[in-house]
Amino acid sequence: VVAWLMMGCINDDHLDADETTLVGVGQQAPDFTVEMLDGRSITLRDLRGGVVLLTFWDPECPSCRNLMAATPSRIVERMEAAGVTYLPISRGYSRAVIADFCQSNGYTFPVGLDPDKSIYTLYATKFVPRSFLIDRQGVVRSLYVEYELDQLDEILSAAERLAEEK
Repeated sequence: VVAWLMMGCINDDHLDADETTLVGVGQQAPDFTVEMLDGRSITLRDLRGGVVLLTFWDPECPSCRNLMAATPSRIVERMEAAGVTYLPISRGYSRAVIADFCQSNGYTFPVGLDPDKSIYTLYATKFVPRSFLIDRQGVVRSLYVEYELDQLDEILSAAERLAEEK
């Protein structure tokens, strides 16, 4: 439990989501280039013109593990059908740890790596899962912090609605 508190997976009574969020709704999403587990690199700026659901997660966080388990069946196909790029980025773990986690769980969808939290700390200081819904111009339209799996349909529906906007 102490490790989770330090990592920001379990709510800390001294901090709340607003205090740990560095990029809010209506702000430009900070640009970054992330190395993917498969060796490719993705730059957020290159995804402009499309909607992006950026999700930071941690393999030790129970809510994140549930989210990742739901990704193949509930997120990937639905977001692809809506024309939304789903970009899950692991926060604070080495390639080897994330590769083992994904292989152990049979995950074959794209996963970004942020072992030193340099991307995560552009957006927040604590708490995962944390998702940012980014519009075609690169502006954060909504964000979700420490959500549970039962909120996933709300997040995905928001992404679909945003993708339908012209």
